[in-house]
Amino acid sequence: MRFANLDDTPMFRQQLQCLEEGAESLRARCCKFYKGCRKYTEGLGEAYDEDIAFASAIENFGGGHSDPHFVALGGPVMTKFTIALREISTYKELLRSQVEHIFNDRLLPIVNVDIHEVKEARKCFDKASLVYDQAREKFMSLRKSTKIDIATGIEEELRDARASFEEARFNLVGTLNNIEIKKRFEFLEAVAGIMDAHLRYFQQGYQLLHQMEPFINEVMDYVHQSRESYNNEQISLYKRMQDYKKQVFEESRLSLNGPYGSPRGDSAHPFCRISNEVADVVMESAANGKVQIIRQGYLSKRSSNLRGDWKRRYFVLDSRGMLYYYRKPWSGSYGSNQPSPKRNSGTENGSGLLSRWLSSHYHGGVHDERSVARHTVNLLTSTIKVDADQSDLRFCFRIISPSKNYTLQAENAVDQMDWMEKINGVIASLLSVQTLGMPLSADSENGDSHSDDYIDKLESSPDDDHNVTVKSASKNSTPNNHLRSSRSLQLYKHSIRIDKPIDVLRKVSGNDKCADCGKPEPDWASLNLGILICIECSGVHRNLGVHISKVRSLTLDVKVWEPSVLSMLKSLGNVFANSVWEELLRSPSNLQTVDTPAG
Repeated sequence: MRFANLDDTPMFRQQLQCLEEGAESLRARCCKFYKGCRKYTEGLGEAYDEDIAFASAIENFGGGHSDPHFVALGGPVMTKFTIALREISTYKELLRSQVEHIFNDRLLPIVNVDIHEVKEARKCFDKASLVYDQAREKFMSLRKSTKIDIATGIEEELRDARASFEEARFNLVGTLNNIEIKKRFEFLEAVAGIMDAHLRYFQQGYQLLHQMEPFINEVMDYVHQSRESYNNEQISLYKRMQDYKKQVFEESRLSLNGPYGSPRGDSAHPFCRISNEVADVVMESAANGKVQIIRQGYLSKRSSNLRGDWKRRYFVLDSRGMLYYYRKPWSGSYGSNQPSPKRNSGTENGSGLLSRWLSSHYHGGVHDERSVARHTVNLLTSTIKVDADQSDLRFCFRIISPSKNYTLQAENAVDQMDWMEKINGVIASLLSVQTLGMPLSADSENGDSHSDDYIDKLESSPDDDHNVTVKSASKNSTPNNHLRSSRSLQLYKHSIRIDKPIDVLRKVSGNDKCADCGKPEPDWASLNLGILICIECSGVHRNLGVHISKVRSLTLDVKVWEPSVLSMLKSLGNVFANSVWEELLRSPSNLQTVDTPAG
């Protein structure tokens, strides 16, 4: 027990001095402890910010519901994990606030109040002790001859000084005893409270993650299955690449001594085979309006400029009879901005090696993501033959039409004959569809001759006025039959020139209703969107501006409806146009459905 004897003795004074030194040492310890606690609370705050940043990074990586990669990247799962991480971060912030509260309420009062009171009590004690010693010396120095009233006053001063001294002494004892008692439990209580806060923090985190344990295990199982699927897909892809390499090797070997022609690439026999499979695909496309790719791949196209250089383009032939290729959207011809190298006068129209080097130098060799599709010619009025004029190059063939001729070169004889077979099959099938599905009148046999350019502008489309299902083109079709069918097609198209635009376009599937609101019998059209709309929706389209929608009337604007414009709108239709413009809408369009024509 401290202060067993409260008398002012040297031992008592020694005890006070030891307690004061202990209080000063405790103050230094508390300052260091407080600095460490402050760093810990600041670390908890920074950890909370980092946890929130981590959760936000996961959330941003997963993307929102409008992100096209949201599901592929596991966005819904990451969203659930993000919510859990934010909840755990909230628990950590609560832990930080509790620790900081304990430090401020327990530790700071001891340093700032209790130990400070010891210093103040020591000052008061020293001052009162000095006054008491002076009063006692003064009283002890009185002589016997001193007057009674003077001795009485000095004695009174001594009594007051001793009372002040005793009060200051006991005040110092009380403050020192207060510290000695508090340090037994205050610090333990603070640290125990911090540990209890940690216990609740980890318990809350464990309970939250324990509830998510089945979901986490489910995700891990899915990841394991996905990894196995990935390994299987990698193996499958490797096998497919090996098979493709073998196929390319076989095709390369056959292209040198193939069964379709001479090594020079010039076939000695005119091509007359027509694929029944191609004919079936074209008939099916004409019947149900579904477009299928018949052939696609790289071909070298000879330019129509003076150099006559060769450009490698990616060609696509579909079941509508559309032959188009991809090229880069050049802002202008590089040859016009750069000096042209001199060409060898011995080169025939630039068709040799030099022209290919010029092509790669000025135009590039491959297409990329920025490529745009460009239509070539109307196959209905075209024919194809082996390009025997190009004696210096192999594997060439030409597409001849009234408007333009294309000279193309395949990479080998197999590709050359396959392209020719597919294109001839499409031409014969389209002519059969047009001839059998659109009967001609007797007096139209003597129809006037009209421009080949006009016929070339009218394109075959799965949404033509009359879609029919016909039998496959016969393998015995001859060029005379093709010529007769082409002539019949020209006469038929001449006969429909007198039809009004509104009558022609309303026959296209889906054009009987407004493309936007579904109102029947639309009498307005958007030229650059390729749709028919009602008069109410035409006002909305006019407000958008002509750079977005160029609106014209089917009955009032007469000069607009050139054959090329009618052909373009006939080849589209509201159903097909909406499938393009409304492709990214989440809810399916409820305007109309495609009517399947009767066989």
